[in-house]
Amino acid sequence: MITVNVNNQNHFFSQPVGLLELLEHLDVENSGIAVAINNQVISKTLWSETVLENGSQVLIIQAAQGG
Repeated sequence: MITVNVNNQNHFFSQPVGLLELLEHLDVENSGIAVAINNQVISKTLWSETVLENGSQVLIIQAAQGG
């Protein structure tokens, strides 16, 4: 069992999960967000090849408009 913590909530998977797969699982749009794994920002160009390990800490930040 793989446990991935996303924005302080645990999510469980039966096998290793890719970052894009995680975003799809969470219904998160790929545009207008930034992702950090274990306090390291991941470039969007690397999302398709990034695989999360058991215990990974993921932070998803959504851009917001305002003034």
